[in-house]
Amino acid sequence: MDNALYQYRCKMEYKEVVDLENRLISFLKEEYSFYQSLYILIDKQMDILKYDRDQKILSVYDDIQNVKKRIAESEQKIANLRNSNRKLFNLAATSPEVRKLVNSISTLIKKNLSMIKDNEEFANDRYIRIKEELETLKNSQDLAAYRGKRPEKAHILDGKG
Repeated sequence: MDNALYQYRCKMEYKEVVDLENRLISFLKEEYSFYQSLYILIDKQMDILKYDRDQKILSVYDDIQNVKKRIAESEQKIANLRNSNRKLFNLAATSPEVRKLVNSISTLIKKNLSMIKDNEEFANDRYIRIKEELETLKNSQDLAAYRGKRPEKAHILDGKG
């Protein structure tokens, strides 16, 4: 009788592990798709930064805010799955398909982070360049005002007088 009960428990636990594994695989496939979309969004952001489409930067910023919310929701979902039964979760997480998806998502995240770093550097360089141009313009206007010209008609000095 004890042997039959043990087999029943093993069978039930196996079924629970398989069910959790299937839910985890489904969730990870959604996450993989999400991180692919994020990669495209980050690439779009770089194009906007490179080609001076300032009017579109705000829309991308809104998209990125939505991404932050989505990532937080994903973290909560995975925490809920893990906390519901850690033992089953750990067993389900060892599945080859789960591990493959996790590795694929990790690779996408690394690529996304690399692109984000590039975008930040590009945006920072652009910010510095604009700040320098504004300072040059201010100095030109100050020089023009000193010479008695009206600032609104002042031209940036180009070395020609």
